Amino acid sequence: MTSLPATIGHVSELRVVVSQEVAERLASEAADRGTSAEDLAAEVLSLHTPKQQDHEQLGFINIGTARPGFSAREAEERLEAEGFG
Repeated sequence: MTSLPATIGHVSELRVVVSQEVAERLASEAADRGTSAEDLAAEVLSLHTPKQQDHEQLGFINIGTARPGFSAREAEERLEAEGFG
């Protein structure tokens, strides 16, 4: 997990068991992004686990944020590939 932000105080190792299909998809996406499957898995977990928020914060801010370089065209192509087009 070398690409985690330097602001993280503590880092834990977590073992997750996934199906062969999920592992292959993760490895493929990681290769497309030029990163490791472990770093991508850490990113996905970080993005999909809510942080504790202060009562005054607006939870909807950044809800539509995409990863850098992810375009609308790429989103459309992925949707079409998955049968949604």
